[in-house]
Order: sequence, then structure tokens, then C-alpha cells
Amino acid sequence: MDRSYCIAPMMGRTDSQFRYLVRQISKRTVLFTEMIHSNAILFGNKNKLEEYSNIENPIVLQLGGNDPKNLGQVSKLANKFNYDEINLNLGCPSPRVSSGGFGAALMNDPELVKNCLSSIKENFDKEVSVKIRLGTDDNDIDETLDNFVDSVKSSGIKVFYVHARKAILKGLTPKQNREIPPLNYERVKKLKVDYSDLEIIINGGIKELDFLKKNDLCNLDGIMIGREVYSNPLILNDVDKILEADLTKNNSLYDITSEMFNYFGSLKNKNLVKRGLIHMHGLFNGHKEAKKIRILLSNSIYLEKSKNEILSILEKGIIRAA
Repeated sequence: MDRSYCIAPMMGRTDSQFRYLVRQISKRTVLFTEMIHSNAILFGNKNKLEEYSNIENPIVLQLGGNDPKNLGQVSKLANKFNYDEINLNLGCPSPRVSSGGFGAALMNDPELVKNCLSSIKENFDKEVSVKIRLGTDDNDIDETLDNFVDSVKSSGIKVFYVHARKAILKGLTPKQNREIPPLNYERVKKLKVDYSDLEIIINGGIKELDFLKKNDLCNLDGIMIGREVYSNPLILNDVDKILEADLTKNNSLYDITSEMFNYFGSLKNKNLVKRGLIHMHGLFNGHKEAKKIRILLSNSIYLEKSKNEILSILEKGIIRAA
């Protein structure tokens, strides 16, 4: 799987509706599910693993949890579906997640992490990876990070998605943890130098496809874009061209929008339609009628009327451009 361009897992955002939207723009970008706790699958919604379609590949299932046995059981279940990879979340700094002893907090217990990963690998037939931070709280991002990577490597893990910040587990909200701890791209670059056998994808503050080149980070294996791609999905427009995918052309904004409305027409659950419409707001970033279109997207009760008005706006734009 080519991990040159990946979308970060984002709770409440990278659901099946948003992933369907992304696939209208790029077929080759690697998608992630939202983080799903292993217990939520084993003791809750067992259908959660089915919330994607084959159109979404390549796709990574991201799991949260700290119980090797439970993670192994879920990984075994995942073999029934067409996920390309399972990723263990070791980077979420949410207080709720930290209090449960998983996410970024789990980085403080490398031995338990190794046991969790070994259990996943024993039960899943494809690639297993981790998403980490540079460290937590007052940890030394040199010695502590290297020791952690050495431990994880020993379980056979070769793919690391690295958010280039520390996680501050006490005193900062998840939003503040995405902004206040300083980005340290050089530390990720050095990690690749020291562990050249690992595949390292960088995450954090990335807003452009040529990020690696512009920041002298071409030794890394790929980028993972988060909030920027949600607010501006069309940033992915050139991904398939860059990766030399066998595609005749990019879909136009009109085509993407039309296909999304066709997709919504196939959904029986109106709440899923409503969420999907919200995900589309960023699609019109920079369009001169963006405000009007977003108002129309908020009118899920009048879906057919909104569809016709939005497509009419976009069609007029195509005619003027011609």
C-alpha cells in the first residue's frame, strides 16, 4: 500500500460519509476510520466494522484499547472485511481516553503496547501499524522516543504514523493539544535517519501536498493530513496524478456534488444523510457562492430542492467558464 498521502483519523469526521466524499476526489489517498475502541465492537455495536464499502480501499481500521486479548479478538473479526491495515492509536490526548489508559497515555507503558501489538499481529492477516506522538508530558523526546520505538519494533511493527508534537495529558484539551505543543518536524526526520528500515509518515500542521519537499523532509515516506483536508477536501485533487494513477481526469466540483447527492439517495438513515451534508461544507471553500451553498446544505429536510439549487449554481459556473 502506498502511504504517500493519508488522511488522519478524526472523531466525528472521518466516518463513512466523509470517506465516500474523499473517494470522489482521490482513489489513491489512504483513508482511516475514526478510532474505534475494541470494547465498543466486542460489547457494543458489532456492526461497526461493516461501516465502509469496497470503494473506500485503501482503508485503515484504527483501533483504541489497552487489552491485548480484546484487541486480538477484534483483529480476528476484522479479517472478515477488506481492511488493508489495522492501526493502534497511541496518540489521542483526550482526557477521557487518557483516563481509560489508552491513546497517547499508552506510550508510557511500552511493554503493554508491545503485548497489544503482538496480539493484533497474531490475529490479523495484513499490515499492523501504530500512530504515535513524540512523547508525553515531560518525557525526553530523544531517549524516551527511541526506547519506545525499539520496543514497538521488537513486535514486528514497521509502519509508524508520527504526529510531530508531544501529547500533554494534563491541563490541555484535545484542541489545545493540536496547537500548543510545538511541532518538531526535525525530530521526525531524525527518527527516519536512525530507523531507516521503518516506514514513517508524518502528521501535524500539514496543509499542502508538497509539504515534504518544502520542509526538507523527503527522507520520510509520506504525509498524513488532518483538519486541513476536512475544511478543504479539494486539496486532494492532484494526489492521483502525482501517484500516476490510471485515471482519465479529475471529477469536477459539479460531478462530485452530484454523486454525493446520488449517494445520499441510497441511504435509508436520514441522520447519516445529515452528517454527510455537513461534511460537504468544506468542498466549496473558495467558491464565490460558498455561503449560499452551505445554507442550502443545512436544509436536509428539503434535500431534493437543495440538490437542484446547488447543482444549478455549479452548472452556471461551468457554463461561464466555458
